[in-house]
Amino acid sequence: MESVKKFEKRVGCDIGYHQDNLHPESGEGRVGKSGIDKTKTLNEVIELASKMNNPRPNIIVKAGKNAKWYLKFTLLDELEEKIEKARWNGTRDAQLRRCTMYIIEWE
Repeated sequence: MESVKKFEKRVGCDIGYHQDNLHPESGEGRVGKSGIDKTKTLNEVIELASKMNNPRPNIIVKAGKNAKWYLKFTLLDELEEKIEKARWNGTRDAQLRRCTMYIIEWE
């Protein structure tokens, strides 16, 4: 596993939409059309993300305690703008409150 240089947790945040989700080419951990198995631990999801390339996910989202994990990628200097864009859509407020977003900076 490639080491994590920086790790940050934010509650009530998400970026992008369903079409932005990434998956391992091997399909490891994937459940359904979108998302990663909800029974995996955060460490297992980080391990899975570390194996991926082009692009390597740097955002991990858990959309609630019984929800699947989602892997995403964004340039870190565009992160705040994308978070605000997701908040702007008022219909997602209830969904966003349940979300926990983990931001990873890889070495």
